Amino acid sequence: METGKTLFDDSISLENQTEDAQEPSEEEDQPSRWLSRWSHVIAGVAFCLLYFPFQNRAWSLYVAVAGSYSVFAFAIALGLGLDCADDFFGDPQVPKFVSTLLLPHSLILALITLATYLWLRIGAILPHWATEGRRLPLWDVCGVLVVWFAGTREGIWLAGKIKRRFKEGQ
Repeated sequence: METGKTLFDDSISLENQTEDAQEPSEEEDQPSRWLSRWSHVIAGVAFCLLYFPFQNRAWSLYVAVAGSYSVFAFAIALGLGLDCADDFFGDPQVPKFVSTLLLPHSLILALITLATYLWLRIGAILPHWATEGRRLPLWDVCGVLVVWFAGTREGIWLAGKIKRRFKEGQ
């Protein structure tokens, strides 16, 4: 810190400037990406909310995987595709366009649900060392990584479609 300068000298000089002369900080220039950064946490919460209340039902794992996968993919897509929440809520065309992305997403979601079914069936015939005996078995790690990779790729693909659509319109 320079000598003779106090901690609040910068804020005092900003207050004395006109609004036109003030420049936004670097943080304000950066688009908001918090949604895509926290997408795995949001998807984990969605999984817990969908799985644990119904865990004694046969369909609970399928619903939890499908729901959390959808949350994960769209959190990435909206976080990377839009600059801020105002882009989603301020423009009536954005929610309409995002709803058109549900059809291709539903096809991918059907594949994820089928993969979950096969993952459970194949896991039943695998050797003991691959499916049990550890805190997090190798088979479970492989399943989570496949779903994570597919969700990340779909989210990036959807974000690209959103960006292309709304960059052309501006």
